[in-house]
Amino acid sequence: MIDPAHTVWVHQRAGASGPTLLDELLALCGFWDSLAGLRGPVVIKPDLDACEQAPHAGTEALLVEHLIDRLHEHGFTDVAVADARHEDDSWLHNRDPLLVPELTGWRFSTPQGRPYEVFGAAGGERWRAAALRIAFAKNRTHEEHHFALAVHNLAGLAAPRRGLVEDALQVLRDAPPHWSLIDAVTSAHGGAGQRAPRPLATHTLIASPSALLADWAGAARMGLDPYASAVNAAALHAFGLPPHRVEGSLAPYPLWRNVHPLMARSARQRQAAEGVGALAPAWFQAVDRERFALRDFYSDRLNALLAPLVARVDDNPRAFWTVVTLNLLLARLGGLVTAQHTLFSKDRLRRREAPLLIDPAAYSAADYEAVPDAMAPYEALLAHLPPARNGLRWRHVDGAIVFGNEHVVPVRYEQWVRRVDIARGIQYMNDYIGGATVAVRRDGRGRVTHQAERNLYLQQPNWMVLFGGEVIDVEKLQCIRRAPGRQSIYWRTVASPNGSAVADDGCVEFTRTPEGQVRVRVAGRQHFALPLAFKLFDINLAPALRDPIIEGAYTSFFEGTVANLQAAYEGRDFRIGHYAAADSPRRALPRLLATAAAAVAELLRGRRGMGEPGELGTLGDAVAWLMGTGAGTTAPPTGPQTQATDAQGFRHFSPQPAANDPQERDAAFVAGMAALARDAPDFLQGLADAVHRDLDQLARG
Repeated sequence: MIDPAHTVWVHQRAGASGPTLLDELLALCGFWDSLAGLRGPVVIKPDLDACEQAPHAGTEALLVEHLIDRLHEHGFTDVAVADARHEDDSWLHNRDPLLVPELTGWRFSTPQGRPYEVFGAAGGERWRAAALRIAFAKNRTHEEHHFALAVHNLAGLAAPRRGLVEDALQVLRDAPPHWSLIDAVTSAHGGAGQRAPRPLATHTLIASPSALLADWAGAARMGLDPYASAVNAAALHAFGLPPHRVEGSLAPYPLWRNVHPLMARSARQRQAAEGVGALAPAWFQAVDRERFALRDFYSDRLNALLAPLVARVDDNPRAFWTVVTLNLLLARLGGLVTAQHTLFSKDRLRRREAPLLIDPAAYSAADYEAVPDAMAPYEALLAHLPPARNGLRWRHVDGAIVFGNEHVVPVRYEQWVRRVDIARGIQYMNDYIGGATVAVRRDGRGRVTHQAERNLYLQQPNWMVLFGGEVIDVEKLQCIRRAPGRQSIYWRTVASPNGSAVADDGCVEFTRTPEGQVRVRVAGRQHFALPLAFKLFDINLAPALRDPIIEGAYTSFFEGTVANLQAAYEGRDFRIGHYAAADSPRRALPRLLATAAAAVAELLRGRRGMGEPGELGTLGDAVAWLMGTGAGTTAPPTGPQTQATDAQGFRHFSPQPAANDPQERDAAFVAGMAALARDAPDFLQGLADAVHRDLDQLARG
């Protein structure tokens, strides 16, 4: 018999109001019976990542307020709403807690006159402490992940915030919802996802005690693979989906439009680009400018040009291909910046925080103790190989490279092991950029003996970044052994979140030499995924080219690792990169690029709204062709000017209306062209000065 906790209910009835559908669904799924005997605070987590006031913009306030009334009627009088958003919106005004609910239709009092609290910063703690946790997601498509439902919506509750996938998994592990609801009364669909959501009346509500099961049904109704979202895929791999029952239809919604796979992939590449990924959402997001104005002038100008283009990707193939092309160009630009830092200025890279996705407790003590045995055959092989001139020993074994090297450091062994923690052996490795470690078992003296670790390294060799090589991202089980005169750490790869490694096993060992010094030995078995360019050509067919590359790469790797160990012994910082907490995302790109892009965007945006196609030259025609628009098209309002900030903290803006009369538009365009001609010499001189200053700064390092 299927456990009711493993059931999902899909309730659809055309013509019924949202509150009526909710009442019917709660009765069907036995919601109230499941709460029998339960008392205490209730927290509801709706989707409040809304940039406009509309039924499809986020979880509809009317439904949540109706649920609060019903909870009061059943004895739950302490009900609060968590405003914990999972999408970065720091580039907008009026996004503080309480402001977003107020501006998107939340009244802080139910239709029956029952007040409720909306809280923000303490959302995670309040959520974990609640006796009843209810996730109330919106049925929506997502630009990068294809869909964003209950699991996606939970990510905003994590603290500290580390990443969408990691945050969602943390909440599912630590404080999963007792019930998950999905508001699909008026859904948000469309090929632009959350960037420009389109309303569709789907007259449906979904409920399940399991967030994963609710999303499973929600994705099926969209006609999507439940693993299409990286967030849900990680959760399904981590927790699995038990045998379950579906009550209701999983037939796809009529007229539903999903995000095209090409759009989703290009958006993911754009967002993954360091610097650009932090800036781009402000450029592509459709927003209600009167309620949520953009903070930055440059982003405002780019948004005015690009957001209307994004909104038309479903209707106009030219708009679709333009947005995809822009995504790929921005991704490439960010990739070039990252490649330059990787090759020439590693300290400018951002250190990564990457919590474990595997569950360390899912592995037994025997699994950890078996890790050294897995390396034993390869260590025996290396011991019988003659070293090269640089001391490196290596061979190909089953597609992997088995390597080893050692170095004697002229310091006392006892001093070395006091200052250099063997448990951090992987973190001393060359090009380590971040990760996380979880201690699983300690000895009687409190020293770690078993641990699980996630490690991120730069591409190996570093120049692989030029060919699209991925950062090495692996999760490992580790066994640490200590004996008189010898300390070692062994690791075995059990997962690679980004698929960058098939195997990355190895060990670091410190031993006392007869002279009392310390011998450092590093050995490993590595099999990394190759970029597409290298898959097209099998480098194993050219061993004369392959072998020097391998020897040079592993020699540099070992020398860098030894240098890091010596720096750790001396108390010096050996890590590459920096923590970006105090950095502005805008610093990742030269200010010149942002200024020039905004200037071009404003020129194109302004020209697009003036005159008939073909009247005043080809520039406006080109933009109109890209936008798929014609006569009578007006530009979005120009940058808003702050009028006042009221006592409640709301900022009020007055957008500049666009000219609607053709003669006014023509006159404005002629005046703009005259101003451009007048100011062009000064603009070009200023541009040249800016280039000179930027190059001078680069030369100064």
